[in-house]
Amino acid sequence: MIQVNQLNFGYGAKTILNEVSFEAQKKQIISLIGPNGSGKSTLLRCLSGLLPTIGPSVLLDGKPISQCSSREIAQKIAFLPQFQESLTSLSVYELISMGRSPYHRSGWFSTPEDREKINWAMAYMGVEGFKNRLVNQLSGGERQRVWIAMILAQDTPFILLDEPVTYMDLKHQWGLLDTILSLKEDCGKTVISVFHDINHAIEVSDLVYMMKDGQIYNYGTCDQVITEKSIRDVFEIPAKVCRFHPLEKAIVIPEGCRKCGRGLHKH
Repeated sequence: MIQVNQLNFGYGAKTILNEVSFEAQKKQIISLIGPNGSGKSTLLRCLSGLLPTIGPSVLLDGKPISQCSSREIAQKIAFLPQFQESLTSLSVYELISMGRSPYHRSGWFSTPEDREKINWAMAYMGVEGFKNRLVNQLSGGERQRVWIAMILAQDTPFILLDEPVTYMDLKHQWGLLDTILSLKEDCGKTVISVFHDINHAIEVSDLVYMMKDGQIYNYGTCDQVITEKSIRDVFEIPAKVCRFHPLEKAIVIPEGCRKCGRGLHKH
């Protein structure tokens, strides 16, 4: 379990997160939504231990994450940031293999378990066909799938994704949403993901945390959190939350560019 208790975080005098509380339990998909600058990515980085937190404000299985070693965290939490490093001479297989590094204390050697996890991750993300190609020779969508395969090879109970559908075309966006659902249902993973597209969050989420100005505006199920009022309050645009037969889930439809523009000019 990951627990966040009244977390505050900032850079110098600038506050990014203000009294944020959050909880992720086993086998859940939790989405973080909100406008740019609302603190979503910063919260993910605090959850992953990449940003320093004080005392018991972030707990990993009941232990303050500030007291956990990097190796201990990496065996429980895999994190895919929004922007990945530029790699010039690493093959797809080599990159995915790096997901196994938390399980080796020094140096690098490949065990049968490592190879099994790596091959499973490649097959799961459909990247076996170019495992020998260099990562920097791939398209943006292909690279994204390879990076996700790397964190799947890491085989952690918690997976943190920051805008995972970035660079993907429509087909692969929805294919990845299917993957996220199957990671929960088939593999028992907990996935915490930032989404810019509210409809993506609606498609996969058990819980949604809507953020505004570094705080949790509201949290709960999609129906509880994603309303026309909350979208207007948080994103400052008029939108309709619609249901169309035979779709089971709601769809958010902005009312239009001119209406959005008029709404923004009022502020």
